[in-house]
Amino acid sequence: MKYTFLVKKNRRHAAIIGGGNMGADVALTFAAGGWQAHVVELAEATRRKLPDYYAQGLKQIGSKASLERFTTHAALKDVPWEDVEIVIECIPEKLELKRKLFAELEKVARPDAVVASNSSSFPISEIAAGLQTQARMIGLHYFLPAHLVPLVEVVRSKKTKTGLPERVGELMRSLGKVPVQVRKDIPGFLANRMQHAMAR
Repeated sequence: MKYTFLVKKNRRHAAIIGGGNMGADVALTFAAGGWQAHVVELAEATRRKLPDYYAQGLKQIGSKASLERFTTHAALKDVPWEDVEIVIECIPEKLELKRKLFAELEKVARPDAVVASNSSSFPISEIAAGLQTQARMIGLHYFLPAHLVPLVEVVRSKKTKTGLPERVGELMRSLGKVPVQVRKDIPGFLANRMQHAMAR
């Protein structure tokens, strides 16, 4: 399976699931990088606040990207999945919620789309356990505020397709991020484990 997210197009599309601060900040990084950012947020009150949040975030990073780069959806079914090249899950840190979402994403995301989790707690292999498309599932751990902090951890599992983490790393660099390849899929990954070790 070829992954096409590095092919130059007039408008590339990313889907971010969860419109809280983390999800909205991740959307900002894609919109500022020229992508169309589709944000799925179930809570109506949160959806209403997003345009102002995007405007403020773009101003913070000095981006001239238009608010038209953002599209907010109330449900997964509303996303134009045929256009989406990468999906990033940014929902609360509850394993069963993430597993349920990944099972749904396996059905709706196109076969060559990368499916990533922003989880800071759970290994991607644990979230994607039992799914048929684990080869395209990775961890993509941002740090708050994600549109300002350059570090992103790219986490692979034993089943991740060879070369995919490196290509996702290239994508992150094209968005102005500093990707770190985490080759061992363990809780806490790299930065959090270092932080806890220093605290101890």
